[in-house]
Amino acid sequence: MWTADEIAQLCYEHYGIRLPKKGKPEPNHQWTLLAAVVKIQSPADKACDALDKPVQVTKEVVSMGTGTKCIGQSKMRKSGTFSTNSSWQPP
Repeated sequence: MWTADEIAQLCYEHYGIRLPKKGKPEPNHQWTLLAAVVKIQSPADKACDALDKPVQVTKEVVSMGTGTKCIGQSKMRKSGTFSTNSSWQPP
């Protein structure tokens, strides 16, 4: 079995080691969003045969995305919606 903390640590390590420094936020000054898809696979020959023994699994980050798209204040509406087309109106 694995924990959410183990999965998060795997993602943080991937982010820190595998992605270039360019564009990363400055520690203690900036932040960014991070999303990842993690593949968890157990060996086919040991798939839950022994209930009393933990099954060894491999965990791999297969996709990762970071960042946000900033919307300028001129595109924001008081209702919280935004538009890049000035003729668009909220429903």
